[in-house]
Amino acid sequence: MKLKANKGRINGKKVFYLDSGGRKPAMILLHGFPGNHFGLTALAEHLGDGYRLIIPDLPACGASDPLDGKHNLKNYSDWLNSFLESLSIKEAIIIGHSFGSRIALVFANYHGDKIKKLILITPVLKVDGLFNRVLSIYYGITGMLPEYLQKMMLSNGFGKTMGDKIIFKSSDLRAQEAIIKRDIKEIKKIKPRISIEIFDEFYKFSLIPVSKLIKNDSLVIAGGADRISPLGPIQELVSQLPSAKLEIMENCGHLLPLEEPKATAAIIEKWLNGAL
Repeated sequence: MKLKANKGRINGKKVFYLDSGGRKPAMILLHGFPGNHFGLTALAEHLGDGYRLIIPDLPACGASDPLDGKHNLKNYSDWLNSFLESLSIKEAIIIGHSFGSRIALVFANYHGDKIKKLILITPVLKVDGLFNRVLSIYYGITGMLPEYLQKMMLSNGFGKTMGDKIIFKSSDLRAQEAIIKRDIKEIKKIKPRISIEIFDEFYKFSLIPVSKLIKNDSLVIAGGADRISPLGPIQELVSQLPSAKLEIMENCGHLLPLEEPKATAAIIEKWLNGAL
C-alpha cells in the first residue's frame, strides 16, 4: 500500500491529502489537533490493502488552507462533505482521532447516509478531569489577549512539551521527543485566532447528546491511561450510540495511532471483519 500526495481545491481553498487510490471501499482518516496527515500514516500502513485510504490535512492544518468562515465543527463537517463530493465518494468508512473524532461525530449527525462505518479513536467529548480544565482555562485566558501575546502563549515550547509528556504514554522517548517537536512546529504555523477557534470547539459543548441521533455502526477505541479522553465520558457515549462497540487499550494514552498503530489497526480490522 502506497500513499501518494495530492492537492485539490474545496470551495476555492487548497487541500492537501494522501491517497492510496484504486476502486476499493474508501476509508477517510481525520487527524487530531494540532497535527496533520502524518499523525495517521503509521496507522494507515497497518490497515492493509483492502481499502482506498485517504488522509487529508484538515483545513488550517498542515498544507491545507484555512476555512473561509469560523473553524467550528459544523463548518468542518460541511467541508468534509464537500471533500468527499470532490472525490466522487458516495459512502466511506470514517475514522476520526481526537479532534478528528469530533468532526466525525458531527458529520455523522448531518451526513450519516455517507458513512459506511464510524470509528472513533480516543474521542474528546467534553471537559472532564483536571488536565482538561486547566487547558480550558489556559485557552480562555489566551483568547482575551492581544494577538502578539496569543502567539507567544500558544507557541510556548515549554507548555507544549509538558502537555505532550502528559498525553504521550509510550516508553519510547525518541518517539515522544519527535512528536513534541512536530506539535510545536505545527502550532506555530496556525494563526492564533484559528487555534483558539478550534480549541474552543473541543470544550464549548459536550458531543454526547449528539450520539443519540447517530444510526451508524460504530467502533470506539479508548486508551486506558488517557488523560485527555477519560473513560467516563467515552463509556457514556457508547451507552448512547445505538450500535457501538468499545475497545479499551490498557496502559495507553491519547495518541494511539502513534503509540500503538499496529495494535490499533488490528482492532479496526477485526471489527470491520465481524471478528470483534
